[in-house]
Amino acid sequence: MFFASTAFVFLNFSLPVRADDLGIDAVGIGGMYAVFTGSMLLIRPLVGICLDRFGRRWFFVSAFAFYAASMSVFARSTDITDFYVARALQGVGASLMWVSARTIIGDLHDATQRGAAMGRLTATSVRGSMIGATYGFTLLGFLPMQQAWSLAFAGYAALALIGLAWAWRRVPETRVQHRQEQRPRLQWTPPLRRVMVLVLLSTFASSLIEPIYLIYLKHKFDAGSLMLAMAFLPAGLVFAIVPGHAGRWADRLGRAPIIATGVAFAGIVAILLPFAPSLLIVAATYILFAVGWAMASPAEDALVADLAPEALRGTVLGTREAAAGIGAALGPLLGGVIYEQVSPEAAFLTNGVLLLSTGALTLGWFARR
Repeated sequence: MFFASTAFVFLNFSLPVRADDLGIDAVGIGGMYAVFTGSMLLIRPLVGICLDRFGRRWFFVSAFAFYAASMSVFARSTDITDFYVARALQGVGASLMWVSARTIIGDLHDATQRGAAMGRLTATSVRGSMIGATYGFTLLGFLPMQQAWSLAFAGYAALALIGLAWAWRRVPETRVQHRQEQRPRLQWTPPLRRVMVLVLLSTFASSLIEPIYLIYLKHKFDAGSLMLAMAFLPAGLVFAIVPGHAGRWADRLGRAPIIATGVAFAGIVAILLPFAPSLLIVAATYILFAVGWAMASPAEDALVADLAPEALRGTVLGTREAAAGIGAALGPLLGGVIYEQVSPEAAFLTNGVLLLSTGALTLGWFARR
């Protein structure tokens, strides 16, 4: 996961900035995010079903090949078509990677340890992203954006190939064998349906401001690339540290209190964020926003795994990823429309209200978990 994640922070930072430099508007940039999440929406449920039938290992290993292909296309991208192709390949890789990784984590840990393990998975991924970001931003500090972009993604493609070789040799199979007559049919109980609604709402809300956050800072404060990087990176450090601790809190105190506290805290911060008077204060405020999400994310992942039958864990987690994909596909498009047609502040306000609603629903539905 460390090797798979090296491009994430630099990509999330530089994609909207690079696209804006090329004259692509907010709706087009939102479409890049929608292509990524739309491809995951189509593939993740199928991956989950296949994990329960054929095992976890090969799907995890093959994800690195798609990541390497995606990074290679990014390295030579010059227009919106290249971006869309690269994002589609990245979406396939992410579909294979995260469903299989979370299923493996669910297989290897019981409910008393699963939150902490999900948190470590997130933290490890983010640490890889931060190392990769250091590489990408160093290039950006010495080279023009176009050259830095190409060299950065060529490096990320090489690291994905190293990850492919590592996973091929080191990742074991964790699926428990079940005879066909013993395999249960998936029953969509009320708790399972409700947790999928929470996943959709939380992901929709978080992705609503994802593609516009840096554009907003760039235009409001006339900030250059390095200044934007400094405003973005501290939030990444939060995700490298907090999820492991938050996962342990979820194991001890329950999933619902940690999820509700995290998303509600992030929602309040999102409402206040556009009123910060300086780039420095915005960056500090966004760190608090990240703290809320770093608290909620591993607890939510653990809650889904808790509710999944052992023989159908891959299917349930694949459906979870599909629900997240729906939210993540719709969020950027709506965020771009609100940003362009209403106001940037309205996008942040919408984000905050949705997150507060998600926190309230979590406590109402899962107060005893």
